[in-house]
Amino acid sequence: MSRLIIRIWIYVLSLPMAIAMYFLWAAWSNNRTFALYVMLLPLFYGYVVPGIATNILHKWRFKGAWLAGHYYAHHGFLYASKMSPLLLISYLGTPLENLSLETALRILLCTGALNGFFYWINDILMVRHGFVEIYNRPATDGRSPEEIVTHYAPVCFFLIGLTYAAASLIAFQMFVIQHKIDPVSVGWVFLAGIGLMFSVPSLAYRALERKKGVQIFT
Repeated sequence: MSRLIIRIWIYVLSLPMAIAMYFLWAAWSNNRTFALYVMLLPLFYGYVVPGIATNILHKWRFKGAWLAGHYYAHHGFLYASKMSPLLLISYLGTPLENLSLETALRILLCTGALNGFFYWINDILMVRHGFVEIYNRPATDGRSPEEIVTHYAPVCFFLIGLTYAAASLIAFQMFVIQHKIDPVSVGWVFLAGIGLMFSVPSLAYRALERKKGVQIFT
């Protein structure tokens, strides 16, 4: 049953889910620029970072149909369709006004925790059912899918969710509260979000590699 669920999520739900989430974000925020931002950011991340990790650095590779090299041709939509609903859950009940520090922390921590847990389980199932091969020390030692994924997933996916939420908070203040949607404002907010999501989780992954002696295959 879990294999069927993963297949449906990969090959059936990702694209329509991503489109539906744009309309949900637009309806919630009443701001199409913000809705596009929270959808395009994980979509862009989902193409660039896994693309580099799989096709250039060979840290892991995905298996099955619709592949572009060693990852899925629609990989960005997989990220957008999974991450944007978790972010929306964290925003539920948030007023469309200047956010308090407590509210911002709630969004940051909830999004990080939800991403860390969801992707942890997701990757365990993908490894277990042969949709991805991870090349790390536990895999080299013949460990279980749970051990292979737990080696990196809780920390790295928590940070991916945390930085995504941080980027969304910047965009929320600029686009929804201050209504600054000129090209310069949109451009620097997008670059800030990309910088956060690209740097922090990647540095954490490298730290785990150095600390735990990960062996990377080419």
